[in-house]
Amino acid sequence: MRPMSHEQQQAASPERILAQALEECRAGGSLAAAILDSLTANVALVDCAGTILAANAAWKRFAGDNGCGDPAHCLEASYFGICEDAIRRDGDLTAAAALQGIRAVLRRERDSFTLEYPCHSPSKQRWFRLHATRLSVEGLTACVIAHEDITPEKMAEEELRRTERQLRESLLRERILARTDGLTGLINRRHFLELAEHEIAVSQRYGQPLAMVLFDVDGFKKINDSLGHPAGDEVLRAVARRAGQQLRAADLLARYGGEEFIVLVPESGARSAAVLAERIRNAMEEEGVDTPGGVAAVAVSAGVSELETDSDTVEDLIRRADRALYDAKAKGRNCIVVHRAGSGSAERETSHVRAPRKADGRLAE
Repeated sequence: MRPMSHEQQQAASPERILAQALEECRAGGSLAAAILDSLTANVALVDCAGTILAANAAWKRFAGDNGCGDPAHCLEASYFGICEDAIRRDGDLTAAAALQGIRAVLRRERDSFTLEYPCHSPSKQRWFRLHATRLSVEGLTACVIAHEDITPEKMAEEELRRTERQLRESLLRERILARTDGLTGLINRRHFLELAEHEIAVSQRYGQPLAMVLFDVDGFKKINDSLGHPAGDEVLRAVARRAGQQLRAADLLARYGGEEFIVLVPESGARSAAVLAERIRNAMEEEGVDTPGGVAAVAVSAGVSELETDSDTVEDLIRRADRALYDAKAKGRNCIVVHRAGSGSAERETSHVRAPRKADGRLAE
């Protein structure tokens, strides 16, 4: 076949070029072979029976590299037979889908068929895209099958998914950190206030009681000064842990700031909340806290308040609990004081002598 002029190349249709390539493939023409071999995709031409009529160098090379014996033998082989063997031997769903799609193209049920599939080996991951297109030449129907290596594209997609997943995880961690106290693992003040506002609104709507306990560590500065800041951190973690063990599932414990902690007690009045505060106080006194600087004796004082009117806000409850906590400190510490409704004062609920300790904050022997 003589080379086409530029004008002839411009006028020739893709179907005509493919028809010429097919004829030259059958006759062993060098131009058709050069066209096919220049493609990086694995390309073959099969007839209606699935017999491979022609294949480019990439196809033959791939066949040889994947244990198909002499690459030249792939010609005249049955592509359908290869698919059917894979289905029978391995239950290969990709082979089944490819066989169904190519046959649909050859039966003129569809013009083309595309399938992306993995083709991994023990040492390497690969993905391919199969594209089958019908070719009709002088009444002969055949199918051009191309297997294109899309591994770089898939690897890029996987990297993008991995990056997106890491970003989502990072954002989730940021949201958690924004709501959590990093030292104790409790919710922080900001998130507590958000949740408390909701709980107060629910309690007011349904006429249910609700109380609040505000407590802090007595003499915390002395612990820090005498045993060191790492010891103070360990004390705060222990206080959070021990207080949390006294709560019901519905109660809400948060680190309010510094050595202060706060508990929201739904469906409970001040008297019930005072019982909870006493359990927390007892849990602190039971034993000291092992710290890097030695054993620290821990005691807490607490103020208790409750919903008094339908117009009470979270700030109202905290202000009254803080006033009661101030009174507890003034009355000797290591005790619980409940705010008395309807007045600006607080009443002492329980009082206990502080556990014996040395001047530096360690437990006395």
